[in-house]
Amino acid sequence: MTTLTPKTHLALLLMSFVTWGFFVLLGLPDYYQSWPFTAKVAICIAVTILYIPLAPIILERMGNKDYVKNAFWLALYLTLPLFIYDYVFIVLIGGDNLSFVFRYWYLSFFYFSFWVQFPLTARFIMSEPTDSP
Repeated sequence: MTTLTPKTHLALLLMSFVTWGFFVLLGLPDYYQSWPFTAKVAICIAVTILYIPLAPIILERMGNKDYVKNAFWLALYLTLPLFIYDYVFIVLIGGDNLSFVFRYWYLSFFYFSFWVQFPLTARFIMSEPTDSP
């Protein structure tokens, strides 16, 4: 069984912060709250589609061939830290409360969707073909 190196964990954490920072800047001044509903849906779809080719590239660069396990690590690093960053930004700095997960549903969507998308990517796109009898 292979494990990820501390360098890989740090790279994933840095990637999560840079990703979050990009989306904060894109959503200024109010973190997408003034965007129309259709634009919020469109960005959810666009980010989901963007990660279809990105996920295999990231999984390949994680240093081992345990793609499904790596997919769970990737999901962890692109959900839990982003939730924490959102919590700090929206609740602690912005003065909101935990109910932001409903008002900012387009953020919350990714807290869950990546847990499905990345393992499916690993399982169906990255897995080696098996020989059948």
